Amino acid sequence: MDPAISDKLLEDAAEIARTTEARTILVYGEVFANQEDLRNFLELTSDTRVVLVSRRGEKPVSEDDVTVIRVPDINLTRVGQIKVAVLIGLAQGVFRQGETLVCLTGMASTGRVDGLLLMEVGKEFELFSGTDAEGMSYELRPDVVQNVIDMAVSLGNEGREGKPVGTTFVIGDTEQVMEHCTPMVMNPFKGYSPEERDIRLPDVQETLKEFSPIDGAFIITADGYVEAAGMFLQTEGQSVEIPRGLGARHRSAAAITALTDATAVTVSETTGNVTVFRDGRVTVEIEKPRPIGPETAGKRRFFGPEAPGVDYETGKTNHD
Repeated sequence: MDPAISDKLLEDAAEIARTTEARTILVYGEVFANQEDLRNFLELTSDTRVVLVSRRGEKPVSEDDVTVIRVPDINLTRVGQIKVAVLIGLAQGVFRQGETLVCLTGMASTGRVDGLLLMEVGKEFELFSGTDAEGMSYELRPDVVQNVIDMAVSLGNEGREGKPVGTTFVIGDTEQVMEHCTPMVMNPFKGYSPEERDIRLPDVQETLKEFSPIDGAFIITADGYVEAAGMFLQTEGQSVEIPRGLGARHRSAAAITALTDATAVTVSETTGNVTVFRDGRVTVEIEKPRPIGPETAGKRRFFGPEAPGVDYETGKTNHD
């Protein structure tokens, strides 16, 4: 990509932020070729709030007045990059409902910005902004939301041991949710103290990923403790409308959020997409990137493990 195009997008973002109500620029820090380019951009936008997004969790610059949001270190579509960053930013209180963001995205490997998008933090993100907390019977903790989204996006992108997995996380209103659950396996979390079932612990997150191929849903309390795994959601008879192409897992996830005050996050085994449900409807969908055209070694590095029946070196399928 022509570096001049990337530079023009950066200039346009600064101009838009100065002349409109979009007072915040959201940009992935890794799209800058070097520290000097990033510092030059911060100087260009010195009168605008800049939020940097980092996949590595480290602050790309030393300036204390720059906010950094950590996101999972995985490949996402351009819109997926923005959605994940906004979700986590809302959970951390970085953004607020109704705020307009100038979003810049690109591939870390190129050191270039290749996309500009204006986004108003609207109703699709209301769950994480705290604006709908008044109607909820519990307080949904931002760090719990962040950890579940992190795990779901990671599972959707990478699967488990090279194989795609599909699963559901149901968060909050646990007492009511459990009334609509039937165990499909022995509960592996039974008998452990809440501190040993804390979803914020890396060991617990790894355990959840290990159990993700098990049929059924994970039930997580609003304050972040895993209550059960392998639970069948009994939602027959609850009418919900979901987009075409979504299957039984998504329908039961939507239904449990219609029957209770819970929030559900699903990972599609077929597509790897992550979908968030609230009040019986889809609030956010994060799509997994997919290759277009013949497979190559470069696409294998970007998109992950080799797809069944495809030779990434030649771009041919087994039946060619």
